[in-house]
Amino acid sequence: MATVALVAATAFVAGPAPAYADDYPTWDDVKNAQANETAKNDEVTRIQGLISSMNAEVVAAQDLAFQRGEEYHAAQEQYDTANFVAGQLDAQAAEASTKADASNRQAGQLAAQLSRSGGNDLTLNLLVGGERVSTDLLYQLSAMSKLAEKTSQIYAKAEQDSNTATALTAQATIARDELKTLADAAQALRDEAVAAQQQAEAALQEQQDHQVELSAQLQVLQENRVATEADYQKGVDARAEAARAAAAAGLSTLPYIAASGWASPFPGAYSSDEYGMRVNPVSGAYLLHSGIDLVYSGGTCGATVYAAAEGIVNFAGWNGGYGNFIQINHGGGIATAYGHNSRLLVANGDYVQVGQPISLAGTTGNSTGCHLHFEVRQNGTAVNPRPFMADQGVDFG
Repeated sequence: MATVALVAATAFVAGPAPAYADDYPTWDDVKNAQANETAKNDEVTRIQGLISSMNAEVVAAQDLAFQRGEEYHAAQEQYDTANFVAGQLDAQAAEASTKADASNRQAGQLAAQLSRSGGNDLTLNLLVGGERVSTDLLYQLSAMSKLAEKTSQIYAKAEQDSNTATALTAQATIARDELKTLADAAQALRDEAVAAQQQAEAALQEQQDHQVELSAQLQVLQENRVATEADYQKGVDARAEAARAAAAAGLSTLPYIAASGWASPFPGAYSSDEYGMRVNPVSGAYLLHSGIDLVYSGGTCGATVYAAAEGIVNFAGWNGGYGNFIQINHGGGIATAYGHNSRLLVANGDYVQVGQPISLAGTTGNSTGCHLHFEVRQNGTAVNPRPFMADQGVDFG
């Protein structure tokens, strides 16, 4: 089995250095600058520079997160497919070995039957009996000849099955040896993707923390009007209260939670594509579809996606073909993942409760229409979500 090529990570050229708190103007700076035209122009230029720098930093960080997400997805896809194929080779080798054992047993039984029939005595009787040989004796000899021929054929089939089992076992061993390399590559790229996403989130958070205030200060200077920090803070408080109300409304509707502590990530949805090998509808490659695709008959775009169990978000961001992606670590080697979202409602490191809204469904990444790609991983390996969730008391349509 040929070694699957690994995606090489490319170097990242750092963007503009982030601004520090002492660099941002205060409202007193703005007020003092208004008294002098030159000072006001200088302050306008300074604020415009800070806004431009922040925007450039966000774009650079998001570009890096996108790139690392693409690399991580490709590596994970290679590992998942190789692991599935290795499992198939193991199963085929075991089946061939079982067939070889069965053929050997059958051939042995026929050989024993041939021996009990006294083949040598029958042959001797035929040679010395001349015309007195009975029709029964000739019939027995013919039957024994066919039995011997059949025994030889079965032994040959047993040897063929044994050789097939040996060859398949060798292929499976090679495939298993490659898996460690693929798994390590996927894990390393995942760590890089998470770090890049956190950098992007930090840059975006700094932009969100300061750009509104900087824009307000810039507007005050350019329009030469009076405004105070207290006026600005009233607007901040109003927006924060609206955000809290929206979050509370989102948490008020939760899916049914089974006795196991698990819930459906997409309550009432049905499956449009199952777990298993398939031709990818976008790339055309024959790869493992490592999850189950869920949709609503009445429309899926923008529908709420819920955490299937409590845990820690260990990835939230762009992940190649998965698009906007979330992975939640539930402990004990179990993780769930949610792909193709239009919007993420949680971030890296967040603790989420079972049934908590975590995203809105969409069609980002390699997707041909709005749906939720849901998967379950055990110790990093994708498993079929349907039987796993059924064991937790959660069924899909």
